Amino acid sequence: MATVKLCTERPIVNHPHYEDAGLRERTKKVYTMYSRKPASEVKRNLQDLGVQYAILENSWCVRQSKPGCTMPDIWDLEDKGNRGKKPICVTLQEKPGPHFTRVFHNSVYDVLKINT
Repeated sequence: MATVKLCTERPIVNHPHYEDAGLRERTKKVYTMYSRKPASEVKRNLQDLGVQYAILENSWCVRQSKPGCTMPDIWDLEDKGNRGKKPICVTLQEKPGPHFTRVFHNSVYDVLKINT
């Protein structure tokens, strides 16, 4: 995160290593990028935080240390209404529009611009 801030001169919206109730809520909004929620809701969550660009780390979407431990699987416990839907992180990797535009991609992450 420090490298992103240093290189881009942009504020960092979330750094989950600090702990308080407000930051937990911010973290939850940011992590909707790894849920099964609709792209429009994820976009709204990020816009509420003033986000213009988001880093979507590919391994967070699909990495599984144990069965049931991917980020979308964890979201299924919190958001039963969207359980079974395609993870938004997969959708954003495949086709980010119309709510997001991919501005950078490599084998580790995508940088997505939030469309206004």
